[in-house]
Amino acid sequence: MDILDRYIGKTMIMGVLAVMFVMVTLDSLISFAGETNSIGRVNYGVWDAIMYIVLTIPQKIYIMFPMIALLGTILSMGVLAGNSELIAIRAAGVSIIRITYSVLKTGIVLTAFVIAVGEFVAPPAVQYAKLQRVNAMEAKISLNTDYGLWARDGRNYIHIRRVENDGRLTGINIYAYDEQHNLVQTLSSPFAEYENDHWKLYDVIERSIFTDRIEEKFVATVHWKSLLNPEVVDVVSISPDNLSIIKLRSYIDYLKSNKLDSEEYELTFWSKLIAPITIAAMIVLAIPFVFGSLRNVGAGQRILVGFLIGLGFFIFNKLIGNAGLVYTNYPWIVAIIPTLVVLVIGVLLVRRIR
Repeated sequence: MDILDRYIGKTMIMGVLAVMFVMVTLDSLISFAGETNSIGRVNYGVWDAIMYIVLTIPQKIYIMFPMIALLGTILSMGVLAGNSELIAIRAAGVSIIRITYSVLKTGIVLTAFVIAVGEFVAPPAVQYAKLQRVNAMEAKISLNTDYGLWARDGRNYIHIRRVENDGRLTGINIYAYDEQHNLVQTLSSPFAEYENDHWKLYDVIERSIFTDRIEEKFVATVHWKSLLNPEVVDVVSISPDNLSIIKLRSYIDYLKSNKLDSEEYELTFWSKLIAPITIAAMIVLAIPFVFGSLRNVGAGQRILVGFLIGLGFFIFNKLIGNAGLVYTNYPWIVAIIPTLVVLVIGVLLVRRIR
């Protein structure tokens, strides 16, 4: 059986790599077309756009891999079916369950590799790509970290703890320096909103620093006009998808300790945690396409149906996730429902194969 496992595994890896190459290439071409509107803005050129797209490829592979695994399994097993190799394997007494096991063994190896890429390669690559992109176009951002955004605006240095989904900023600290690089004033505000062409800071603590004293006063609102507009903040802000599981857990603990909304981050955390099960479910779902009602159709039809199912899963997952954030306080249940549905359907279809 080791020979069979290696043969099926080699065929599956080739199929997955082929699908991955096609999907990544198409996505990159579409992304490049979207970047053409930004090319020529300040210092942002063609090479900058290409580097930005290349650096985001690991994250895209991580996000698309459930569909890649589904289509890659359909393609590779379809090749074996088209060459009548699966018939020979079945005739040798190998059961459908045993073939599925061989496919899953290879799937586990591929999943482990992709999860490693998604956890350790993709987050810093995306963060660096966004930082380089906005620097080339705006030349304002100094540093973007998992725990906030640092920016420079003239002689002011700004730290923003978090960017909310509605565009509000929370945890703002502004440090003003004079021409001799001496700190002369600080502003601290729990949150700010963008109105017209300026930011409105609320509940501000203003500290004026002199050589012999520090004066502190409370101001209800402060109008702060800055080159740091909402568009730039949105580009460089850290989204849940761009954080690793460990950093997501840490950030969720921070949000809870400060009594801030953490459900969106919890949903992403659980989705990433069960990602291996999701990929396994998609691989199991692919098996009936080869042995079931589509065993006599061409590879193109199998791929088309598989693509539609993968797209349906993606849409279903998003709908359940968005609805769950509104109607339930248990993100882990919301995250696991789509995967369980696919897994149950896949197992039932495999068991019906004769």
